[in-house]
Amino acid sequence: MTLRWGFSSGLAFKLASQLALALVFGMVVGLYWLSGAGRRYLVFLLCIRGRLPWHLGTFLNWAYEAGLLRISGVAYQFRHRELQDWLTAHPTP
Repeated sequence: MTLRWGFSSGLAFKLASQLALALVFGMVVGLYWLSGAGRRYLVFLLCIRGRLPWHLGTFLNWAYEAGLLRISGVAYQFRHRELQDWLTAHPTP
């Protein structure tokens, strides 16, 4: 009887923990998807696939720390006009 009880309680615990994990995951994904910013960012990344890095925030942070970009309000701006001109002349990576 104890083996049977241990098996059923272990199964119930596993099921409850998986259900809780699924609920938390669903809430996080749901809130992200329902917010306009998350949906727009995902669509933006899918539309420009191959032209910008997937981890755009990390890349912009690196470019800022390297001195290639500066932050002005909510926008990133090139610090060097020559770099902007070169990137405009050579659009393919």
